[in-house]
Amino acid sequence: MFGLSFLSPLYLLGALAIALPIALHLFNRRTETVVDFPAVRLLERSPVEQQRRRRLREILLLALRVSALVLLAGSFARPYLSGRVLAADTPLTLVALDTSFSMGHPDTIAEARALATQAIREAPSTHAVAVATFDLDARVVVPPSTDRSAAVAAVAVTQAGALGTRFGSVVARAAETFGGRGGQLVVVSDLQEAGWTEQARAGLPEDIELRVASTGAVSRNVAVVQAERRGSPGEPARIEATVQNFGLEQRDVTVILEIDGREANRVVVTAPPNAAVPVSFAAAIPASGAARVSAVDEGGVPGDDQRFVLLDAGDAARATVIVAEPGERGGGLYVDRALGVADRGQGFSVTVADGRAFSAWTPEQVQREQVLVVLATRTLDRQGRALIRQFMNAGGAVWLSLGPDIDMATLGETIDGASGVVPDPVNAGALPATLVLGDVRHPIFRPFARPAEALGDVSFRRYRRVDETGRTVLARFSGGAPALVEVPRPTGRLLIFASDLDNQWNRFPLSPAFVPFVVETARYLTEGTREPRAWTLPSVPPGVPAAPGVATLDEGTPGARRVAVNVDPAESSLRRVTADDFTRSVPRTPPAAKADPVDEARRAESEQRLWQLGLVAMFVALAGEGLIGRRAG
Repeated sequence: MFGLSFLSPLYLLGALAIALPIALHLFNRRTETVVDFPAVRLLERSPVEQQRRRRLREILLLALRVSALVLLAGSFARPYLSGRVLAADTPLTLVALDTSFSMGHPDTIAEARALATQAIREAPSTHAVAVATFDLDARVVVPPSTDRSAAVAAVAVTQAGALGTRFGSVVARAAETFGGRGGQLVVVSDLQEAGWTEQARAGLPEDIELRVASTGAVSRNVAVVQAERRGSPGEPARIEATVQNFGLEQRDVTVILEIDGREANRVVVTAPPNAAVPVSFAAAIPASGAARVSAVDEGGVPGDDQRFVLLDAGDAARATVIVAEPGERGGGLYVDRALGVADRGQGFSVTVADGRAFSAWTPEQVQREQVLVVLATRTLDRQGRALIRQFMNAGGAVWLSLGPDIDMATLGETIDGASGVVPDPVNAGALPATLVLGDVRHPIFRPFARPAEALGDVSFRRYRRVDETGRTVLARFSGGAPALVEVPRPTGRLLIFASDLDNQWNRFPLSPAFVPFVVETARYLTEGTREPRAWTLPSVPPGVPAAPGVATLDEGTPGARRVAVNVDPAESSLRRVTADDFTRSVPRTPPAAKADPVDEARRAESEQRLWQLGLVAMFVALAGEGLIGRRAG
């Protein structure tokens, strides 16, 4: 049984005030005076029961008054259960259980629970025990205590979630939980390699022993890593997905498409070892609703077997394409048509304006746009150049193409940050340059994982050289010169494409890769300017649970909208680290200072808040005293 202690025991002296109601009770006791009266038989007998009832009422009133005073004094003394506060030097065994979705296989999580339970039962008898669970964040679910049954019970109900792994979180939480105590940290995990993509910011004190209890590895896993609705205006819509086999053996995988909860189609694909395969569904796709693409993955991790897609189009982003002359050569035709097919023609609202027409716009008109695609500046006057600068300074996004219609003399004053461009274009000669992608994981290049849509097949005859100092080069020409450059800015975004997008210096606009390149670049530039409809965990809108599925925001209001939430496929990999590698990866720090027992007591009192219960009980006693007192009167 936990002992009761007090942070401010001097307040208990206030309990001496109970002497006042006791004294009043004793002094006010009524004694019956005996009077001789000859005609006693003429008097009615006084029932003894009424006298006893009155005496019991008075005793009850006294007890309630005394209790109220004692509870008041006890509440001010700030009580806490001292048995829950361990000594500052009590060793601790902290069992940290991985609950990321890679632990979701039934055999894996069952084995993890068994290993965690074993670690609790094998903890030295002199140790307190605590239990933490972790995925991207770590949480202490059972604080340090001598109650091992509570720790075992907490482990028994632990389930895997839908988030990834971050081992750094459990290292930081462990260092905080030990608080200067010695002991051991037992990490129970499948040791997902992706968990070390972010190193621990905090280290584990050197006096803490680190033990790793690794679950058995899952040898096969298939995941739906991508799914989206596609289709141009006038063409049948379709759902396209990507299924990846993370195992080392070829598998035939059944992939199912459901629309609003009903199965619409299913196909069987052959997934080679450690490879991704595209899946296309030819079922009739409605203009609205929600779809789920799922894979039948026997023996794999269930958390990544499905992906959700919204079928209705979102709000269109506003884009303006600035050209030299209306109808001249390309005149922005190719960019206009590429953006026009995004999201079934509803992704972007595109306006094509020549430099003179754009210069006549008001600042309010320009600020309504979300991205400016600048293909030409030679017909912009001073007002037009000022409008672009104001747009960028207000946080707007600009995509600059360095084609033949760019006036190099005024480029610096038109687009702040576009300096360092060599005016004279480079002629590629007999061997045209091709594009070489930098980080293929960049959002712009996601559609180009398949060879049929590879950007490397596009030839460029002419381009301009761009200074890359202090800038991010997203793609280069085959000779090494920067092709697509992102310029860091305090506000807004600026991308520079070193060649032409109007079919003058290259045949890029005629390539099948042009449309997805333009669409994904515009989407990247307009990120954050409109509410996203597809979310990847752990990111979710406010009020939406961190779980995959389709949720409705502001339901029941005119502004209600739906969002799709999916897991991060990075956790689907079967690559693991060894226990030795894990132990070596944990940074170590000098032993932490011992925790102050007074601070521990204050923390326990603050967490338990028993004084609040005391005050509530006091008010109940006073209310009862008042009720009984009125009836007595």
